[in-house]
Amino acid sequence: MSLPLFFQNLIRQKLLTSESIHSTPDGFFAADTSIADILKQRNILTFPNDQGEPRLCQRFYDDWYLYAVPAGEDFVYSLFKMREQEFDAQEGVPGDGDTPGVTVCFIALNPAPLQVCLDNPTEENRQAWNRELNRVVSVSGQSHHPVLKDYFIRAEADGSYLIARLYIRFLTSLSKGGQLPVPLHYAEIYRQSQLPGASAKCRRLPDFLEANNAAAGRTVCDHRFIYLQNPEQPTPFEQKAILATHAANTSFHSFAAEIRYHAWFLFPMAKLPLPIVGHSVYASAIRADMTIDDTEFEGPAPFHREDSRWLREQEECHPEYSL
Repeated sequence: MSLPLFFQNLIRQKLLTSESIHSTPDGFFAADTSIADILKQRNILTFPNDQGEPRLCQRFYDDWYLYAVPAGEDFVYSLFKMREQEFDAQEGVPGDGDTPGVTVCFIALNPAPLQVCLDNPTEENRQAWNRELNRVVSVSGQSHHPVLKDYFIRAEADGSYLIARLYIRFLTSLSKGGQLPVPLHYAEIYRQSQLPGASAKCRRLPDFLEANNAAAGRTVCDHRFIYLQNPEQPTPFEQKAILATHAANTSFHSFAAEIRYHAWFLFPMAKLPLPIVGHSVYASAIRADMTIDDTEFEGPAPFHREDSRWLREQEECHPEYSL
């Protein structure tokens, strides 16, 4: 399958390379160059927010990446997030959040405002692009694109596995001396798990990591660091430790099932607000968040249970990831 047209345009303009675009056999494409780095190549380093205040692209756009799903002869574009542990809040600078994780948006992105911004980075065009990005990644009241739902709701879909691989590769590239610190939130989870009477929910990830160490025959994670024998080729045990500490998923199948679980709730009745929480299931599902501090689905959710039907279906469709 040929590259999505917008990706072709970015390559032609030398804003992406063919090596920075990854694809799957079922036609899913993802870029591993962030929006911030694409803009930087045109010397676009700041943007005005909705109040006209200047903000650094590297603080707000560094975590967001383009993806595309086939729709007949065309493609539907959107964005996914890959965030490492950041410290913007501690440093007292404006930013878009510090906690690691992955988000896959089911809202279609219009690439035109980004292209216009790249071609003519006036303040008005940079603000228009910021509005479009925010509409996809954070503004409430949006609707999903049916092509994106139909793709990710399939257990056979390859895209979720590609995103997980890209996230692991991104994080291992940040390791120093083969050591990757665990996120601050995981460190707090581990601390609480050691207290008397800690709940099974609190112990889920620490217990998994201990079992993962035993299966590996060495200490892959000591709840302070993940120890990588070769950061460029992490072992299956190291990959699981990274997903567990950064996305709260204990396997590739769990990661993919969580995205699929969110897509499953994108139907009209799910838009009705829940009486107690005040928002709808749809509002939570339209952006699939795999993050270490998301407690909404922690523990009882089927993508966190190794014996659930959701994970079994993923394993049947993707046995190469059953490591």
